[in-house]
Amino acid sequence: MQKPEKESHAKTMKAMYTQIVSELRARILSGELTQGSRISTEFEIAQHYHVSRGTVRQALSELTREGLLERIQGSGTFVRSSAPAHETEATLPAQKNIGVILSQATDELNMKLLRGIEQAVKSRGYQVIFAYSEENDQLLARDIARLQLTTAGLILFPLSNRSTDSAITRLKQIGFPFVLVDRYLADLDSDYVVSDNMGGGYRATEHLAILGHTRIGFAYSRAGDMQTTSVRDRWEGYRKALNEYQRPFDDSLLLTDLPTDAEPDAALFDATVRRPDRPGAIFTVNDWVALEFIKAAARTGVRIPEDLAIVGFDDLSYAEHLSVPLTTVAQQGIAMGMQAGTLLINRIEKHVLGEAKHIVLPTQLIVRQSCGARLQVLSSPDDKPC
Repeated sequence: MQKPEKESHAKTMKAMYTQIVSELRARILSGELTQGSRISTEFEIAQHYHVSRGTVRQALSELTREGLLERIQGSGTFVRSSAPAHETEATLPAQKNIGVILSQATDELNMKLLRGIEQAVKSRGYQVIFAYSEENDQLLARDIARLQLTTAGLILFPLSNRSTDSAITRLKQIGFPFVLVDRYLADLDSDYVVSDNMGGGYRATEHLAILGHTRIGFAYSRAGDMQTTSVRDRWEGYRKALNEYQRPFDDSLLLTDLPTDAEPDAALFDATVRRPDRPGAIFTVNDWVALEFIKAAARTGVRIPEDLAIVGFDDLSYAEHLSVPLTTVAQQGIAMGMQAGTLLINRIEKHVLGEAKHIVLPTQLIVRQSCGARLQVLSSPDDKPC
């Protein structure tokens, strides 16, 4: 009976290990942790992340193997005076460097994308130099200009809530190779690798309709509106399923302008689940929004899935470990990164020529308890002979 708990703990520790490695790596490469500086002790890092010192020791060992840190007996752990990432950027020919600009250092999908990209490009003899835009257009433009000088091509995670981007448009105008990942820009035809967001939105909504729900809502936050193509395509899949299953749509089913994870506001989620006209089921644009609804339901006495069914999108590591395990649409983050890296190198090496390539990876509906399917199975009468 303790095996699921042990597996859950192991997954949590693995996620925290990955987060520590990612955050320290980003701080070193950005220059926030300067060369030669001493980093916090294992004990201090363990306290900050609420993990064991063993997990911290593994993370520091990984960064030491990468050449970003060095340990001096009796003195502590320091940022290497000449970190290989900076040496690579300065000394390797630009044609063997790949630039990657993702959105957030701590985001789970971003970490999976980076892992996939690294696997693809290192197998072809390329090095990765990466940065994070943090949803800031000035940072994105600055990093594009900087990396363009030292790389043969770029993989870019476009900013949210826009249909075009001047810095990315300029790359196409000058013929500099680049691939967009996770979402594309509606007003710019370019190479991209994305999930089947429309198909995923359709399957999530179809599942709720098959379970008998008639009023199915769609929820998204201010972090990504309809100009963000991943949001818009999930919305299009949602609308298509409503139409095909003859489910009504009205504006009250669209739950918009919800708080973001950067600016959480529990009161707004609480007010939404308390609404007398709330939908009986909600397809949320991502797992974070789904999580906030689950927490709001717990605070307000709304039962999930008995009173409100929820389906998310992403299948993040915590989805199956929530108080009510989350039904969600899984996307292939590592595969997306690998495809993007492969496509970019094929462009650089002239193995792919001509029109823009659009790669769409399949998604998968993962059914757990938050949608109510299990309740229906348990409440179905046993088959009895006539």
